[in-house]
Amino acid sequence: MRFILWLLLWPVAAAAGQNLLISTEELAAAQAQRPLALIDAENAESYQRAHIPGALNLYYMDLEDAEENAKTGLPIHPNLGASKFGALGIRRDTEVVVYDSGNGRGASAVRYILNFLGHERVRVLDGGFRKWLKEGRPLTQASAKPAKVIYATQPRNEWAFKTEALSKRAAVLLDARSIGEYTGKDAGGARQAGHVPGAKSLPWTLLSGDLATFKDAEAMRRVLAAHGVTPDQEIVTYCNPGLGRSTVLQMALESLGYDKVRVYPGSWIEWASDPARPIER
Repeated sequence: MRFILWLLLWPVAAAAGQNLLISTEELAAAQAQRPLALIDAENAESYQRAHIPGALNLYYMDLEDAEENAKTGLPIHPNLGASKFGALGIRRDTEVVVYDSGNGRGASAVRYILNFLGHERVRVLDGGFRKWLKEGRPLTQASAKPAKVIYATQPRNEWAFKTEALSKRAAVLLDARSIGEYTGKDAGGARQAGHVPGAKSLPWTLLSGDLATFKDAEAMRRVLAAHGVTPDQEIVTYCNPGLGRSTVLQMALESLGYDKVRVYPGSWIEWASDPARPIER
């Protein structure tokens, strides 16, 4: 019964080949054919330097909600999420495309938060700004000025995953951070250095592509097989703040049809905040 209940709580039930990405060609055509919201997930300085025409700016780390992570185990308070997206003129039925520099960290984080809020129509630009720029496509410094709307959330509260659940889990815990952070050589801004006991190291960069957000499917499967990660496993990913590297890993696994993957919202920063918790190095 416990196993069945666990399966019912997994955040995304993805089939292999689910349409999570959109190509630069598809985005250029879509912008000319229909209204959609394009989000640049990098910081304001990067956005102001140059961005894709029509893009709105929402830095992915502005969605970090450490208080909600610790209190409820949810990625963000629904009201905070609603205010962020409503301020961009986005409603829950709006078609959304998210991009970042090209590494997938920011875009996957924004997509993850939107999915949590109940948003279904959201994809990530494959290769991000890096690929768009490489192809010589148009850029601008003009900022979009959307009219504020009400974003009515339908939060997936079953995504809640509190720190206490890690000690009771029957899942594979994947540390998406660097080897230096995993081994305790680099605290990465957290109170302590090291990793959650029993976690496997799987740096997010091992699945990253060149002018693509991810490596091709077979290359990713080889990496996962080498790390003993298989589709039948229950998997929890984490990084430092719970947005970025952990969400890239979650999205990459989802793209391969792994349907029992979730993110630990509090991640290492929350785990390391309590000196009484065990740490491995």
